[in-house]
Amino acid sequence: MGVTAFSFILLPLSLLWFQQPMRLLQMLLISSIFEAAAAVTIGSLGVQPGLVPALAFIAFMSLQLLLGRKYPGQAQAWRMSRPFVLVAAWAIAGSYVMPRIFEGRAYVWPQKATPPYAITLLEPTATNLNQDFYLLLNTALFVLAAMFLTKSKISLKSLMQAYFLSGFAAAAVALWQLGSRVAGLPYPESLFYSNPGWAILTEQQIGAVPRINGTFSEPAALGGYMAAAVCSTGWLILQGNRDVMIRLLFVVGLLTVMLSTSTTGFGVLAISAAGVVFYALVSGSKRLIAQVVRIGVPVLLLAGFMFVVASALAPALITSVQDVFETVVNKQESSSYQDRTSADIDSLDAMVDTYGFGVGWGINRSSSLVPGLLAGIGVPGVLGLVWFGTILARQVRKLRLLARIIHRTARNRPRPPNTWARNFIAKNFIKQPIRIVVSDINGLALIAHFS
Repeated sequence: MGVTAFSFILLPLSLLWFQQPMRLLQMLLISSIFEAAAAVTIGSLGVQPGLVPALAFIAFMSLQLLLGRKYPGQAQAWRMSRPFVLVAAWAIAGSYVMPRIFEGRAYVWPQKATPPYAITLLEPTATNLNQDFYLLLNTALFVLAAMFLTKSKISLKSLMQAYFLSGFAAAAVALWQLGSRVAGLPYPESLFYSNPGWAILTEQQIGAVPRINGTFSEPAALGGYMAAAVCSTGWLILQGNRDVMIRLLFVVGLLTVMLSTSTTGFGVLAISAAGVVFYALVSGSKRLIAQVVRIGVPVLLLAGFMFVVASALAPALITSVQDVFETVVNKQESSSYQDRTSADIDSLDAMVDTYGFGVGWGINRSSSLVPGLLAGIGVPGVLGLVWFGTILARQVRKLRLLARIIHRTARNRPRPPNTWARNFIAKNFIKQPIRIVVSDINGLALIAHFS
């Protein structure tokens, strides 16, 4: 077992803040961006930095519950999380049962493949135990955090600030890596890419343009993460938020997605932008349409101006940009895209060969989310996730309606709106608090709060 510099930072902080769960959640959000790093290495496996505060938070909450501590929305949080817990239990049980039931009847792409890389027949294996551990850990984090966030006097703004800070940190490391590849600046690859369980892609290029992956294992992961930051901050800006940090992260996020040259990142931004415009037109909200025009037009004009200036002063840069554009547009013709598509088709075939039950969690490796879920947990598991998503969507709609009622009524009250709204919620809805915590296996945790 080996330790890295992350251990000497995260372990003492986790012990120091063990009785401060909010600090642990903040540390989790920030440390989770170091996807390709490891706090501790055990053979060929690496414990990601985000798991250290996550384990500390789970231990704290477990002790609290064992000692009889009750949280205001504990029952509601558990009831809401139940479909997701059932899906996780199905996945963990299936990881042991399905390979034994359908042994030799389906082909899979192994999670931990070794050269020569090839599709193999399904057989029982212990290599998916770490995936079961990650799923169990994230499910426990999900449920316990949902319970904890129903506690009164919780500063959810501090959690959002921690998430935004993680975006700045990811962008800073990406810029540092760019300086290293272009200008030869010292860059601690051994620290940021210390996880032996990941295939780290750090030397990719498109023509003369280096592809940047920052703290992540590949450029697509960096592009996807920063695209999420751009979408969240962009929506806040459209809603009238004037926080300088949010506006700065929006710009920094856009630049970082460009550095990654990730088709995933560009695709997320394009779909999100089109969705916002469509929503503004369909909803008929004059304020939202005005905000879209007020922000979108200057961005397009600035991009056009920068393109013209770059064409005059640095023609070679335009050539590189054209190379990136052609690569992104012609992605479907690349061998990597064809390999990924083939893996997705094979995953769907594995689902069919197991009569819709799947080959087991962590057994098969796919390129896309839906084929991977269908192959791993089968149709029953996916239906369970749809059930869970439906419950969340229904609660969000109810709470948005409640927020409109409170806001509309508060404007007509003589007392300060914030004080009245707080008292209104305390009197009428304190018995039914709803807090939703969403986290994924890679450690990216996004926390949304409704009360």
